[in-house]
Amino acid sequence: MRRIVFLTSLFAFVALFKVSAQYVDELSLAENDTIPVQPITFTASEASEYISNLLVNDSLWRPAGDTMKHSLARLVDQYHEPMDSVRKRLMGFKYDSIEISPSFLSRSDTLSLRWLNESTFIIDTVPLEKDPFKTKKTIITNQVDSMIISLRYKDIIPQLDNFIDSLLMARDTIKEVFIDTLYLESKRLQMHQVYTDSIVPPLLPPGSRRSVRFLPDSAGIIISERFRVFLADRDSPFFIVPNEKMPDSLKYAVQALHIHNEVRDSILLYLNDVDGRRIPFWLSAGESDQYRFWVRNQANDSITLWIGNPAKYDLSLVLEDDVSVERREKKVVDDIPITTHTPVRSLATLKPLEEIPVYWSYGLGSSFTMNQTYFSNWSRGGESSIAGLLDIRGSTEYTNKELKSKWTNSGRLRYGAIVTEAQGFRSNTDEIEINSQYNRVLRNKIDFSSVLYGKTQLAKGYNYPNDSVVVSKFLNPGTFTIGLGLEYKPFPKTSINFSALSYRNTFVLDTANINQTAFGIDKDLRARQEMGGQLVIRNSITILDGLNMNNVIRLFSSYLEKPKNIDVDWEINLDKQINWYSRIRLNLHVIYDDDILFPVLDSAGDPVKLPDGSTKKAPRMQLKQFLGLTLAFRI
Repeated sequence: MRRIVFLTSLFAFVALFKVSAQYVDELSLAENDTIPVQPITFTASEASEYISNLLVNDSLWRPAGDTMKHSLARLVDQYHEPMDSVRKRLMGFKYDSIEISPSFLSRSDTLSLRWLNESTFIIDTVPLEKDPFKTKKTIITNQVDSMIISLRYKDIIPQLDNFIDSLLMARDTIKEVFIDTLYLESKRLQMHQVYTDSIVPPLLPPGSRRSVRFLPDSAGIIISERFRVFLADRDSPFFIVPNEKMPDSLKYAVQALHIHNEVRDSILLYLNDVDGRRIPFWLSAGESDQYRFWVRNQANDSITLWIGNPAKYDLSLVLEDDVSVERREKKVVDDIPITTHTPVRSLATLKPLEEIPVYWSYGLGSSFTMNQTYFSNWSRGGESSIAGLLDIRGSTEYTNKELKSKWTNSGRLRYGAIVTEAQGFRSNTDEIEINSQYNRVLRNKIDFSSVLYGKTQLAKGYNYPNDSVVVSKFLNPGTFTIGLGLEYKPFPKTSINFSALSYRNTFVLDTANINQTAFGIDKDLRARQEMGGQLVIRNSITILDGLNMNNVIRLFSSYLEKPKNIDVDWEINLDKQINWYSRIRLNLHVIYDDDILFPVLDSAGDPVKLPDGSTKKAPRMQLKQFLGLTLAFRI
């Protein structure tokens, strides 16, 4: 078979070489101008034969195929039989005359076997580099107690020592042959064993319709399968059809493809004007739209001509209605009358626009941050990690310029979580804040102000790594502050609010499960109530282009208990805008409360004990920091 393919390729190459050589000779002669150039000409049959020889030579084409080869094949096929004849034969064929009857066909496949022993074989479909056997040799040595024999018979048989040595040197070799199962498994070959009436493991899956039988010489097996088919009658061009509806389906498929080709087929026409300009126009089927063309005469006058294509081989020409042709001419005029008209103008009375007051304004913003968080002495629990943070802010503002009053309400929910290999899912930031402030203008930049501030958390908090004891949860603790005072705004984005009369309540509702002393509340109480003064400073500045810093400082001093000990709550935000939806954010949060105590540790990290055995505690600064990329969304 390879020899036939080689000879066919060789003959095609020689024919192609002769034609190419003749063509090259003709070109060389043309260059020397010794013999006139003879153009290459083909008749239709010669051209068909030449292209067919190129198509059957697979060595000339790339293995992946090319559209050129397919196009040449279609060209040769249309030469042998025009498309009209093919269409006529397909459309005139009587598809309903095909008779179909159900029948059964059998097919079989023979596989060679390799027997490993009398009852074990493998399917010999994978070439093996070596025999699938291992040989094991065992050497057995006959041992004799030479010392006893020598002492007893030494005087009788002088040559006994040499004899004993020969006995000791006698060996017997046992040769065992094993099947190399590891080698067969590496080749993914399954061993099968033949029993009286079965093969284990079976060659076919359970429930298979195929059957297996050995050849008479057991050198192979035959796998047979009998399946149901639909046979067509001998007068039809088909042998096996997929189902009984196939002739009807083929008939309608041929009709649909024929209609599609009729609609898709098109003819390119060119419309020529008197100056020789050619305008292309495609003649196709199914085009109901008309196209406008400008037709000019010798005087360069033009009229509109509409050309339509109602059917594949039809044209419709329609002239534009109400067409008039006017030409300019020069006339000598002695006097040209010029008429002028001065319009009457007057000023209209203007009314000032009445401003429609808008009392309420709303705002909603959310951001999602992937950040790195660091904790130091944070009473609500947490650990340093890479985490995600969701920050949702909402605000409403009522402004009445006539009453010189403003009521501002805002809420904030921040919840962050981390996922670590050691501890799994844990929360590291959980805050709920509520602010309500009413201002009334007293004089320029000074307002009377009343404030309400509340703070708690949403979920349970743990002092990690101990996640079995809850240290905080919703309203445990909770802090509410109410104050009356003045607010001063020295700059547009800076406000100083001093509430000389303030009341702060810090409470823990569930003292059975939450240790209230961690938040400065006595053991026998659920709340700590304080009367004092509160100072809140808010400031927002732009340090560099796109870099903003926001400060919120809350200072509270109790009038009744340790007024010199000032509680500090300071939060700083640094934002760098990257684009309209993302920014880099650095958040620093510092809290110092003299009533919240932490264990004092020695240099070894162990708690310091008092003389009564209790742990020494002292107030400490609480710090929380995170840095991350924030995705912000505002409404």
